Amino acid sequence: MNPAIEISLSVLAWLIALNRGRTALMNRAWRNDPIAFGVGSASLFFALTMTFLVTPLSDVINRLTMPNFSRLLAYGSVSVTLYLTTSSSLITFPTPQNLRHRSILKPYLQATLGLLLVSYIFFVSRTPEWQEQPIPGSAAEMVFKLVMFTHAIVLCTLIAVACYHYINHEKVVVTRYRIVTISFTAICGGAFFFTKSILALGYLWHPLGAERIHSLSKLLMVGTAMLWGGSFIHSKMYARALAYFRGIRYWPAIQDLVYLVDQLEHLCPPVGMEMSRPNFWQFVRNSDYHLYRAMVHILDGKTLISDFLDDTIPLNKLRARWDQNGYLEATRLNAVLREIEADEDYLEMISAYRSAGKKLMQAHG
Repeated sequence: MNPAIEISLSVLAWLIALNRGRTALMNRAWRNDPIAFGVGSASLFFALTMTFLVTPLSDVINRLTMPNFSRLLAYGSVSVTLYLTTSSSLITFPTPQNLRHRSILKPYLQATLGLLLVSYIFFVSRTPEWQEQPIPGSAAEMVFKLVMFTHAIVLCTLIAVACYHYINHEKVVVTRYRIVTISFTAICGGAFFFTKSILALGYLWHPLGAERIHSLSKLLMVGTAMLWGGSFIHSKMYARALAYFRGIRYWPAIQDLVYLVDQLEHLCPPVGMEMSRPNFWQFVRNSDYHLYRAMVHILDGKTLISDFLDDTIPLNKLRARWDQNGYLEATRLNAVLREIEADEDYLEMISAYRSAGKKLMQAHG
């Protein structure tokens, strides 16, 4: 990889680590918040991993110590990163199955680090310095990589499964989307390490090291890095993003509701201030407000027309409010709106009145 990209990823990892670490230290998370402490520690080890993988720095480390020692540091650090991340995830999503899985994490980490250390001392340290290529240059390099890649695949799978088992228990919408982000990060990370495993096995069978697999691996690495950073975004940012997506989703709905409001205001004056007609960006930025205003105008108009038509005043006085066409239109609109029963669910009310707007639009051609 280009050293400039390696340094950029390392700087990004350190920015995240310093932010999470500062929060953990200020809150004394090691005493009463194992999740925050675990995440902060994981971000630190991930930053170390990305640092040890910077080619100029790894070359210096290898010259000052032993051949390929930077790889032992990097692979050990990423193994610890995955252990801490998985442990924190299983605590965050405390289903019985997730808590059972957590009990095997530490022995599995110890076994992985032991295998990495043994393979490094007896084999990897005796090989020439690695030139990072898609296909390993020796059997020792292949085994060393497969130990860590297998560890990573297993732990990424555990995180994704933990998210899957817990998400239906979560009622807060923003938190559910954060869990989805964590799940996609784990799935993307697991897929990345799976492609790296295939490339490592290319030492035994060269077609497994095909260029298209290598390209897919690089794409998955970038996707995992972006999702990893996204998983640390503050919940307020998730809420804002969800608000924008909700605005885009309900843009067709506001069009139908505005048409219904126009029909009502044509027949009777609005109660209170007139409703604004937002353009796309105005609506997307504040969709809840505009939907609420539309519903208020619709319910007020529905009540007024119903009261006018249900009044016991003589028919000629009633028709004085509208001409013949207006009277027929008011009767038709009242009939359509009366089909909608009062419902406590706000979103179902929006859907029902949107359908009424569509029905009137179709009737008017």
